[in-house]
Amino acid sequence: MSGKAHRRLGWRAALVAAVVGLGSLAQAQLLAEVMTTTAIAASFDSAVRFPSGSLRAVGDGVEDLARRLPGSTQWGDWEAYVARGLAANLKPAFVHNVITSFAAAGYFEDSRETRTVEGPAGSETQTKIEFFDMMGSSMHVLYVIETSDEVVWLIGHVR
Repeated sequence: MSGKAHRRLGWRAALVAAVVGLGSLAQAQLLAEVMTTTAIAASFDSAVRFPSGSLRAVGDGVEDLARRLPGSTQWGDWEAYVARGLAANLKPAFVHNVITSFAAAGYFEDSRETRTVEGPAGSETQTKIEFFDMMGSSMHVLYVIETSDEVVWLIGHVR
């Protein structure tokens, strides 16, 4: 093989490696954005942030979902956030970020309960975390509902 053919082959191999590398870099960038970008601020306190790429919902559908949860009658003004697919696999990081955001906004964890129940789409794990403010009065609840392919966060305010 001549030197010219060798250079042409080396140049083509470098081009293929660069294209493959850029595709991997784009996927890594997307994953990094999902994990690190702050998202929608909760309406009750703009200092609390939720995971990027989450879908926010309020209204009757959220109220129906909340009614399935134990003790939901003492909470109101529900907001729901959903992460599906790959983003749902990042649940531990999301929950940590949400709890840290509550703490940074001046809310402290009061109690935590976890249970596994049979939901409409199969088995689901429900975690309930209650928060209070520095004055010990303003209470909020965070419900995290995990299924096989999605994570739902429900935020409620004390009635």
